[in-house]
Amino acid sequence: MVFKIPRSWPVFVLEDSADRIGWLRRHVPHVTMAASCNEALRILFKREFKIVFLDHDLGFLDAAYPDRLHGNGKEIARYLARTTFPGVVVIHSKHEAGANVMKAHLPQATLAPFGKFEIEVSDVFAFEPR
Repeated sequence: MVFKIPRSWPVFVLEDSADRIGWLRRHVPHVTMAASCNEALRILFKREFKIVFLDHDLGFLDAAYPDRLHGNGKEIARYLARTTFPGVVVIHSKHEAGANVMKAHLPQATLAPFGKFEIEVSDVFAFEPR
């Protein structure tokens, strides 16, 4: 899958992996990043975004205790659902169970595990299958 993201669109990413952050910054130079839920909530409360990419696991506890409700992507998914976020949501977590819970909160979201998609900055928004 290829996500074509307009240059003019504000993009937010919740991610804590340095490798993934580097990859995302190379592909979307104008991205706003957060590595924790608290940081993400502060940013999302203050700014509007057209597209949001969400990871689930933000630390080893999320993999070890998948039922945790706070401090991971589920918390941000619930926030976006509560605030009826009107933009595009991509859940890019490889943690299938966590991603599915997030998707239950955000049925309009697209599940696209990291490594299974490409991003291009373009003039128009589009999803294109590979």
